[in-house]
Amino acid sequence: MIDHDLQVNLTPASGGIEVEDKIQLAEPADSIIFVLHAGLELTLVSEGAQLEHLGHHTSGAVSGQLYRVLFHKPQTEVKLRYAGRIQHPRDTSGQNGSGSQPAGTPGDISEQGVFLSAASLWYPRIPKHLVSFSLRLTLPAEWLAVSQGVSSDEGTKWQEDSPQEEIYLIAAPFHRYKAHFPTAEAQVYLRSSDPELAERYLQATGHYLGLYQRLIGPYPYGKFALVENDWESGYGMPSFTLLGPRVLRFPFILNSSYPHEILHNWWGNGVYVDYRSGNWSEGLTTYLADHLLKEQQGEGAAYRRDTLQRYADFVHSGDDFPLTEFQGRHGEVSQAVGYGKTLMILHMLRIKLGDAIFLAGVRRFYH
Repeated sequence: MIDHDLQVNLTPASGGIEVEDKIQLAEPADSIIFVLHAGLELTLVSEGAQLEHLGHHTSGAVSGQLYRVLFHKPQTEVKLRYAGRIQHPRDTSGQNGSGSQPAGTPGDISEQGVFLSAASLWYPRIPKHLVSFSLRLTLPAEWLAVSQGVSSDEGTKWQEDSPQEEIYLIAAPFHRYKAHFPTAEAQVYLRSSDPELAERYLQATGHYLGLYQRLIGPYPYGKFALVENDWESGYGMPSFTLLGPRVLRFPFILNSSYPHEILHNWWGNGVYVDYRSGNWSEGLTTYLADHLLKEQQGEGAAYRRDTLQRYADFVHSGDDFPLTEFQGRHGEVSQAVGYGKTLMILHMLRIKLGDAIFLAGVRRFYH
């Protein structure tokens, strides 16, 4: 695991970012290779090392530069400084999704807000390594930032010590609300003041964190936050979710999509997915969130019937595929297979084993 100690200065009006990153390696190395956004000018601060530019690197919609730092003798630490602009205008025409490169933007710093993820190449990406990090931020007045982990200074300092697949940075002029529960702190970040809406989400957060902790095992993070996005979205990140302004105000979301995103902190953002063998997390999350809640209301059979109907409607001869090939939702067919077929297989397994053995297996898998 690699640790990043990041000091970040954001200037949204110009799309600017300045960063000093102290990278701590797990063991001494002769060199490190990483990718950084092409719009960022990089300087090596550490002595006893040499910076080499290896060429261009494209990651999705973002152009990057490939670098290598050569150490004069094996080292475990390197300090870098870089600055520039990250501005990829939002595309609101795409469908909602999840993951590190959403439909809205692969990364943007603007007066509308800041969205940065691994796909943005905003920090040195070293391939095939999980990361821990600490973030110290300088922001415009009235702005707050959100990331994984816990904040020690009202949204300008964040730290996450458990292994992460990437580092997110969200910022805007938020109104912040919070409440403490036995499982973790619940937080809400809204773009306009709305204490009543915030309270509904805080109480729902506490309820579902408690429910899933009892059902599966300890919640793996120090907080869960609802964060209002500036475009319509439904993204699940470790310890927070980023929902669009219209979506989060639908009353049914509190008892449908919202618990689904909370549960992803156990499945997908707690126990990570090895996509080489298929994405199991969406089906398991749907079964233990969407389906379970309907089952508690006496509507489980109807939910399963609708799931089978969607499969029959969209998956025709030749369209089906093994669950080991499911990576994510890219349309009705992939959703019917990756979500629906997985859900039905899990239900069949539960019926065959019985509730006690099935839940014991779920808990064992989590631990």
